[in-house]
Amino acid sequence: MAKELGIPNKDVIKKIWAEYGLDERSIKEAVEMLQDWIQLQPHLPKEEGSLHEARLERWLIRCKNSMERTKQSVDMYYTLKSLSPEMMSDWNLQSKWFKTVSKLAYFTAMPQMTPECERVVCIGLLSSDPTDLVMEDWCRMAQMTLEVRMCEDYSLRDIFISDLAHYTPAHVTKYSFAALKKGIVCTTKAFSTRLKAIHYINAPPFAGVAVEILKSVLSSKLAARVHVHGSDLTELHKQVPKESLPTEMGGCGGSISENWNLWLKKLETYQNWFLQHENVKSDEKKRLGGNAISSDLFGFEGSFRKLDVD
Repeated sequence: MAKELGIPNKDVIKKIWAEYGLDERSIKEAVEMLQDWIQLQPHLPKEEGSLHEARLERWLIRCKNSMERTKQSVDMYYTLKSLSPEMMSDWNLQSKWFKTVSKLAYFTAMPQMTPECERVVCIGLLSSDPTDLVMEDWCRMAQMTLEVRMCEDYSLRDIFISDLAHYTPAHVTKYSFAALKKGIVCTTKAFSTRLKAIHYINAPPFAGVAVEILKSVLSSKLAARVHVHGSDLTELHKQVPKESLPTEMGGCGGSISENWNLWLKKLETYQNWFLQHENVKSDEKKRLGGNAISSDLFGFEGSFRKLDVD
């Protein structure tokens, strides 16, 4: 039976701290330094409170205790909220786009972490009908779950598992290079999601096109972490413990529908926060040294820059 994503116990948290030589005192000092730095940035919003501090702590963990990388990620988060509204805004569960896509697709983090403190994230379709599926909306819904995890979750790395069981050739035509690129930039840069692996399962022969599109926007380092499986999940089970997998993937973590329904309820609890946070973003007119350019971030113009993720 599925259960809600829970905050790890103190022993797990200390294990994650130890990965980067952190303790309660050093984290407190780092968070204070980040808050002081934000105050000096005229283009960044000034947030306060325990939730903001908790988010800064998670940014620090995800950036492997690198102050410089954490600053870059925090800046990127607020910048993308300004420059990529199709991914990072209108996070309203009452919007037509959300009601539609949440019935067609899922992006659900499993409650049980692996022994290595990694979070398994299951991605897939709930329907084989591609008519109303909009790739941009699916990516935007994913960012909403990542936002909640930034507030509550505590893990070292992510393992993405994309189930292609409901994919048809018509879905391949729905793949948007631009949407995929922006979604990955938001995922890996704004939220500093560290991807250990990306697994495709139940892959039909025509899925190769979708896989190659994904690899084309990744660095060679991350592209090498993409694994494709058919219906035989033997190799997946060697890499991911069954306790962290849903029943549809041979695991014991509850069904996809149970887990996704729990996530939808979790997102509902953040509805007011999403709306209040809508305009908490960078003011590019006040950025020292000039505005951030969207094409520089997403690589749509000039030389194409792949993502450097570790």
